[in-house]
Amino acid sequence: MEPRVPRPDTIQALRWGVDAAFAMLAGLQLDVFTPLQGGPLTPAQLAEAIGVGPARLRLLLYALVAAGLLTEQDGRFANTPEAQHFLVQGTPTSLGPLHHNLAAQWAFKLHTAASLRTGVPQAHLDFAQASPDALEAFLRRINVSTVAAAQELRARYDFAATRTLVDVGGGGRDGGHPGPGVSPAAGHGGGPPVGDIDHVQAGSRGGGDGPRHRPGSGCRPRSRARDL
Repeated sequence: MEPRVPRPDTIQALRWGVDAAFAMLAGLQLDVFTPLQGGPLTPAQLAEAIGVGPARLRLLLYALVAAGLLTEQDGRFANTPEAQHFLVQGTPTSLGPLHHNLAAQWAFKLHTAASLRTGVPQAHLDFAQASPDALEAFLRRINVSTVAAAQELRARYDFAATRTLVDVGGGGRDGGHPGPGVSPAAGHGGGPPVGDIDHVQAGSRGGGDGPRHRPGSGCRPRSRARDL
């Protein structure tokens, strides 16, 4: 019996997966999903709402259908339930601003091979030397993921009796591994100042009752007792 000839199924899945991911990124950058919150629209109607030409937009819309984020019927496009829940701007569950972080992270990863060849990170942010504007831009990019993780944590656990939380930041401040999911191209120079993190994240969330947030560091433990 002749050996089975392998098929490039995994390779093709990865290749098309990138196309779907970049279609989602473009849709977020153009804010395609928010105008569809109220119901299906034609490409011309949606193009007018977001200020682009309908011909090229139509191609992106079909790519988003293939990606599973839009549906199409009789030439009109609508959000899928998942896109309606997470990709519409201005809702409590919106991940719409995530595109800032995605664009930066994926740009970093394009430098992975060069980083490995040279032994030097090609997408380096030195927190000790970076300007306040560069730090704030970085923190705002990652804040959407942070808020999403907090919402997931709150949905899974009952914090009704918890009054104080300690936020222990990960990643070494002495040049250690920056953490899971970080590209070798994305070098780091220690963690950003904790006060800066808390300032930016506090400016991106609403007030209200709930556990009080006390930032901390895994490298500089504090002695006060915490509920969690």
